[in-house]
Amino acid sequence: MAVAGHTVKNRLWVYVLLILPVFVVLGIYIPLADQLPEVIATHWSSTYPDGFTRTELFVPTCIGLSILGTIISLISVAQHRKPALLLTLMFIGSLLSWTTVGVFIGSAVPTVLAESPETAVIGYWIIPTVACTLVALTPLWICGVYQTYSKQLQDQRQARIAAGQSLAVPPSQAPEILEDSEFSETMKGPWWLWALGLIIAVTGVYVFVEMLVQPDSINWTSAVIGLATCFIVTPLVLGLCMIRVTITDQRTRVSSAILGFPLRTISLDDIQSVTHAEINPMAWGGWGWRFFPGGSAVVLRRAEGLAFELKNSSRFAVTIPHAQRGAEKLNTLLSQRET
Repeated sequence: MAVAGHTVKNRLWVYVLLILPVFVVLGIYIPLADQLPEVIATHWSSTYPDGFTRTELFVPTCIGLSILGTIISLISVAQHRKPALLLTLMFIGSLLSWTTVGVFIGSAVPTVLAESPETAVIGYWIIPTVACTLVALTPLWICGVYQTYSKQLQDQRQARIAAGQSLAVPPSQAPEILEDSEFSETMKGPWWLWALGLIIAVTGVYVFVEMLVQPDSINWTSAVIGLATCFIVTPLVLGLCMIRVTITDQRTRVSSAILGFPLRTISLDDIQSVTHAEINPMAWGGWGWRFFPGGSAVVLRRAEGLAFELKNSSRFAVTIPHAQRGAEKLNTLLSQRET
């Protein structure tokens, strides 16, 4: 029996992002070739280098790794009948080639700009280095295979559960109209999420105290960046430790039950279908507030929840108690809209 393939969307942009690393490395190397010293600063301790690599070894290695990553990525696109292999190869190849670009930029450019490799300063060149690693995930994001493959796995799993329980598919019938005007439920996150939020908060307090007590002995750039990161991340993590899902006649709202900030609001008009199901974090991008190609999710643990199919072809899931009651209410509202 023939296996249906998964269509790779945005194919032109996928190819561009997979091939581009080779041209970026060559495009930087060619104009800098005559200016590169015998060794290049490749390992950094805070701002200044503490490790070096010979140029005659570093440059060919970077060019070779970028080409190898591109080849692996291009091979992945042909595996449309094997989506797991496609995603794995694309992830490995894209990450390899784009990480190589980041390393090359963060090593070669600061070395050329300095008087000598020993006086090179990484400075703001760390930004493109990190950005390249993030760009590596873009082909996976826009190709659309992860979305269709994860939905296929979820459907297969639900079918196996139904078969194991000898459940026949019931005939289509109008859902029961619920008397409650509003569905509102909360869910607590696992203990390690609370611990993570507290650790980040304590780290931020420690950095702040160090800035006050020992202002002359700290690296102010690192301290300010660290403090700002803790200031931003702490409320996000602690806010996810308890979430609230509210369903009204007009919309579904997912928000932090602790700090109140919204995580997702879905209008009833945007919903194609909704079901209650066991939400497996590995099928929805992991734990927490997750974004993945073709959708997003708020997953605190492996538990029951609501799975949305939206009219823009994206998906959304949230773990919440009494998800069946929430799904029944939404299906009732959708049925009333159709009539």
